[in-house]
Amino acid sequence: MKKNLIVALALVFVLGIAGTAFAAANPFVDVPAKHWAYDAVSKLAKAGILDGYGDGTYRGERLASRYEMAQATAKAMARADKADAQMKALIDKLAVEFAAELNNLGVRVAKLEKNASTIKFWGDSRIRFMQNAGGTADVSGASAASFWDQRLRVYAKADLNDKATFYGRIMANWRDNSGYNTSYTSTMYWDYGYFQWTMNPSFKIAVGRQQVIAGQDLFWTNGGYDAVQLMFGAASDRFTAKLGYGDVGTYVSANEPAATYVTKPLFLLDANYKFSKDWAANAAMYWSTNADKTTAITTAGAYTNGYPFQVTNLGVTGKLNEDFKLRANYFWNTAQIVRDSYPDDQHNGWAAELWFRGADKAKVGSWGLYVNYRDVKPFAFDFANASGIFGNSLTASSTIGQGQKGWGVGANYTISKNAVLTATYEKLSYNSAAYSENMLPYYYVQLNVNF
Repeated sequence: MKKNLIVALALVFVLGIAGTAFAAANPFVDVPAKHWAYDAVSKLAKAGILDGYGDGTYRGERLASRYEMAQATAKAMARADKADAQMKALIDKLAVEFAAELNNLGVRVAKLEKNASTIKFWGDSRIRFMQNAGGTADVSGASAASFWDQRLRVYAKADLNDKATFYGRIMANWRDNSGYNTSYTSTMYWDYGYFQWTMNPSFKIAVGRQQVIAGQDLFWTNGGYDAVQLMFGAASDRFTAKLGYGDVGTYVSANEPAATYVTKPLFLLDANYKFSKDWAANAAMYWSTNADKTTAITTAGAYTNGYPFQVTNLGVTGKLNEDFKLRANYFWNTAQIVRDSYPDDQHNGWAAELWFRGADKAKVGSWGLYVNYRDVKPFAFDFANASGIFGNSLTASSTIGQGQKGWGVGANYTISKNAVLTATYEKLSYNSAAYSENMLPYYYVQLNVNF
């Protein structure tokens, strides 16, 4: 449990609890032998705050059940007036841990839960290998760069009051490009940090650096959206929507942005409607307000002065049956600079993905397979800010200006709890009136671990 991990860390670092568990073999799967609560009760017993369990014995020769631990905690709560500040804090933590059992015993812990720490931490880590990451055309005879990289992200959530919550994330990246005798390291930095006010279950306001997530995950940034977002509808509602405005910016690390980077003022609209428990439709807009300031765009995916994306998306997702899931998107870019620069091309695209089952990080041995196809014209949307169907896909900057067309297959598998292995293979070609060469195959393998 994330909550238990946070409490355990707090006790270790703040209260200095150490030692071993009460006994060896553990017959209680929900209270591990090294569970912090055993040491905590021992510490209170040695301090004279409690003198044993329900029958007056200490039972140091074996592990106790959660119910017995709750009885000991209840006795400690009754004698809290004899405890110093550190001991009282320890009793509060125990009361939160065994809240359900204490409530069954008739001990009220709502006040203690309210006073417990509201700061929560969790994280994820990724290691991956990407081959032909630049999407080199096969006529060149040599693939683009291939490399290993790693990513670490630590999330924070703090409830400020019954309405306001702070969310933050710290990120770090490491990249090894040994084949080219080069390496890349990014120092740890704040990826995002924002405040969210829940006015009621159906209306929320978020302010600060946050994520762009819209279009069934087709539009996605890890962070960097300095914006205000308004969110409408509760998770259980048929209709939900969000409206935002801010600057997406350009950043990939803690380093200062290059002088050629441009501002990206972005208007965001995302609306979802559930037809049934299995099917939903989406309409989204990813609309740059300075697209008309763009002075040049190239087939390499580069642009200057403005952000040339005024993209609309229509999508659908749902279950065909218990095993098969479908997701499809159709999108188009109406920015005038794109139409002027590529008069012979359309600037739209579509993509569809069919899943068979899928790995569940909580179920060891669960797995899934998928196949997808896409037909994307030049500058139809920004590959640099994409997930969903394009989440593990080739999204090199060159394919923004040259488009891409082709198919991909992949699989995922939960190798241990909270550890999922994913593999992708794609065979694509460029998709422009002026540039239609096939690309060398693209491979992608990654391991994601959540903690």
